[in-house]
Amino acid sequence: MATIEYSLFRIKFIRPSQQSFLYTELTPQEVFKISLKERPSIQLSGGRTWHIGNVQDYDSKNGYFAFGRTSKTTNTTFDDSTGNFVEKDFETSPYTHVVFNSTIGILGIAHNHRLGRSSVSISAKLERAFEATSVVTQNNIEVVIAPISDPEGFLKTVLNAYRILKFTAHFTGPNPFDADEFFQRPLSVYASTANAKKGKAMIAGESLNKDVVAEVARSTAATGNKATAQLKKYKNQAPVTIGLTEEPIKRRFDESTHDPQIVISELKSLYDQVRHND
Repeated sequence: MATIEYSLFRIKFIRPSQQSFLYTELTPQEVFKISLKERPSIQLSGGRTWHIGNVQDYDSKNGYFAFGRTSKTTNTTFDDSTGNFVEKDFETSPYTHVVFNSTIGILGIAHNHRLGRSSVSISAKLERAFEATSVVTQNNIEVVIAPISDPEGFLKTVLNAYRILKFTAHFTGPNPFDADEFFQRPLSVYASTANAKKGKAMIAGESLNKDVVAEVARSTAATGNKATAQLKKYKNQAPVTIGLTEEPIKRRFDESTHDPQIVISELKSLYDQVRHND
């Protein structure tokens, strides 16, 4: 059975603290929807043009679009009428599937090897396409599409450790609605107020609170950010440093029968598991 692999990403629209005179008061969800309606195209390296198309809304927050590229190529064929081999130019347009939940800001990107080595490389092109929209450029918004990683291995090591000595987490502005109250939320506000796009902070002590570290690690993963911890697994062991994986959570579906509406529902459940909202 042929399968198709979707990876889970977070899309973020980061506004500068100093707005341009063309600034309009829009939520990230509105920026996302307006960008999709533009169906942007952008020419990147190799003369290839990338496009967003086939946009569908399943309801007020869930939907689908296709993302792919067009490029010109030359192929040799045999012309029966002349008895000669001839070269003909034609256009190819491979694409992949993308599902979304605009309220949370999650994307499920299906991997197509004709578009990139991985879903992460495809997401970088998609990021560029969103950056090309007028609503993004007029409001000086930075677009970030980051993998949502599975924090369970990290959390298991943290919670079973003898002591946690240091914890470092990355953050971005603006304030994500699902950020934890201890770390991501106040630091996102701090970044936005200081006109910073991103940052990281480290806490250290003889024995950090494991539950607090775990909660911050969950929201860090859910918001598409990075985290590391320095800890002792056992009393007499030297400290080691571990980090959240930078690979997105993946889920496979039957390629011929998969339903994008079911895909986004299952990916939303995976996101809830990361945030412990299930």
